[in-house]
Amino acid sequence: MAEALYRAERRLEMGTLPARRLRRQGKVPAVLYGHGEEVLPLALSHDSAEEMVGSGHHLVTLEIEGKRERAIIKEVQWDTWGREILHLDFSRVAMEDIVTVLVEIVPHGTPKALLAGAVLEQPLRALEVSCKADRIPDSIRVEVGHLEVGQMIHVRDLSLPEGVTPRARPDQIVFVMKETRGEVPVAPPEEGAAAPSEPEVIGRQAKAAEEAEEGEEKK
Repeated sequence: MAEALYRAERRLEMGTLPARRLRRQGKVPAVLYGHGEEVLPLALSHDSAEEMVGSGHHLVTLEIEGKRERAIIKEVQWDTWGREILHLDFSRVAMEDIVTVLVEIVPHGTPKALLAGAVLEQPLRALEVSCKADRIPDSIRVEVGHLEVGQMIHVRDLSLPEGVTPRARPDQIVFVMKETRGEVPVAPPEEGAAAPSEPEVIGRQAKAAEEAEEGEEKK
């Protein structure tokens, strides 16, 4: 578990238009809540937000007007293309708090079966776990170099740090080595057919950021 310090400032204006102005200034709107304390609208530099999310850290310390607040990143909202951070949600925590977070699962090693044309599939890319705030792992590293065709790694096989409890079913598949049976030809699109649209999930995230700002404005 790693923890890092980031500076943030209070936002004095809420709503969609002020949020867009902040983004043009190279800042990211955010909000801090929890522990029965006031909800704080915040802004971070774009570089700080990118570094924070890219680091994989869950637990962070925010310095706001000289006061430090420990928090976990609860939600990251992206633009339609998943490239730019639009909004961050933080939840206050104390070190003894039990929290539930999603932790990325990272494979390590190269199975020999891959060299023979097999494919390593990863149905579960992040694992929901519960633990104390100061025990949140940045990622879960899984050795896959020993896998042969047909072999699997389940949630029950994962080696988790002490005090970290998985919330998924023990029999849920994390990795599976499959034998390839040749590529399936894909028919070309019919002339005049519409191109497939972008997945709606990411778009909804972007829209959610705007709606969240509008909700704050109405308050």
